[in-house]
Amino acid sequence: MRPLPYDAHIHTSFSDGQDSAADCLRAAEACGLEAVSFTDHFNFGESQIAQRLQLLTRLAQDSSVHLISGVQAEIVDNAGHLTIPTAAAQKFKLVMVHLSAQTQGIGQQVPVRLDRLIDNIFECLINAINHSEVNVLAYPFNLGRLPAPLTPAQLPTSRLRELATLMYEEEVAFELDNRAWWWYPQLSVAQFTEEFSQLIRLFSQAGVKFIVGSNAHCAAGVGNMRYVRRLMQHAGLELSQLVDLTRV
Repeated sequence: MRPLPYDAHIHTSFSDGQDSAADCLRAAEACGLEAVSFTDHFNFGESQIAQRLQLLTRLAQDSSVHLISGVQAEIVDNAGHLTIPTAAAQKFKLVMVHLSAQTQGIGQQVPVRLDRLIDNIFECLINAINHSEVNVLAYPFNLGRLPAPLTPAQLPTSRLRELATLMYEEEVAFELDNRAWWWYPQLSVAQFTEEFSQLIRLFSQAGVKFIVGSNAHCAAGVGNMRYVRRLMQHAGLELSQLVDLTRV
């Protein structure tokens, strides 16, 4: 497989990363990447968005790397509410959303019944990606470290197909995250890779596009996607199935 052309999931010191956007962009150039997206967590005020976007514009003017403005937000509840207001999200080209320990009904106030938990998971995801400004589901099904962990193999195929169909229709990408394995300490890396690859194949068969990211929190991690390559090879994905980040 040819080298992966971009890194769409990078955190800088603007949120919880260690290094500045300038250093991360230089790292991307050093790695030979064509494009990057800085997807800092939306834990800053709306008044700071313009300042942030102006900085990225200035950096992009002096770099050979195509720079996409991005942001990462959490899914709040099964109604699909997000931690980023719609008006704020619309100012970014790449909007990633994910489940978290703060998501009601999944990370908090977890139901006793398994069927209700599964309902909450899919309602959260379906209602979140119905937001027109959302275009990436970040590290999907990151459930292994939450209060009621479920492995990929425990997720109902029928519900996965329903979600995959909607993601295809709404053009929401499935992220292949280099740290996906971290979410499942109860599984060996080999077992997680096998289970998650089967899930990836299901979404691939539905025509869903994929997007790749290192989830780097320092400049040294930018472009590190060796595990993403392993997942792609195991699931039989081709580079043609990736979102073209330069066209987002």
